[in-house]
Amino acid sequence: MNTKIPFYNILNMFLTGLVFIGGCVIIFPDTATAVLNSEIIKNLGTGPEIVVTVCAFAIAYEVGLIINRAGSVILEEILKRTKLIPFNDDYTLFNQKKKEYPIMSTLSREYALSRTGIVLFLTLLVLSLVGSKWIMVIICGIITAINFLSCKKHAGKIVKLMQGR
Repeated sequence: MNTKIPFYNILNMFLTGLVFIGGCVIIFPDTATAVLNSEIIKNLGTGPEIVVTVCAFAIAYEVGLIINRAGSVILEEILKRTKLIPFNDDYTLFNQKKKEYPIMSTLSREYALSRTGIVLFLTLLVLSLVGSKWIMVIICGIITAINFLSCKKHAGKIVKLMQGR
């Protein structure tokens, strides 16, 4: 069995995880320093840098994957139920229209990226509140709003194409 994972998925999950981890380092620098200076890290020695690097990449990917899935399972349901975004759940119609309008794949991908961005920066916003990092709260709030507007725009375009407009 030969399963291919699209480069887009790897990059999307990995970069999302890296941004989250980087945001956490900015929000909680003392904790990050404590982890890096911990006895566990010091006892690893110089040999296993590759292992540590691979583990860090895997952790970043998994964090990104969790954030992506939270957007898909939790945020999308909230956005649909509150009618904050237009949505059409007819997946069969979507696939038919995708053949007619190839741009649907791009719109769908952009919608998913925006949805993931909402969860990512909303989570960082909450962590910034906990850490009392007010500049980060403002920055994350603005980026969350931009991602929401992008998500709404792409969802609207998808629904219009599905309606044949």
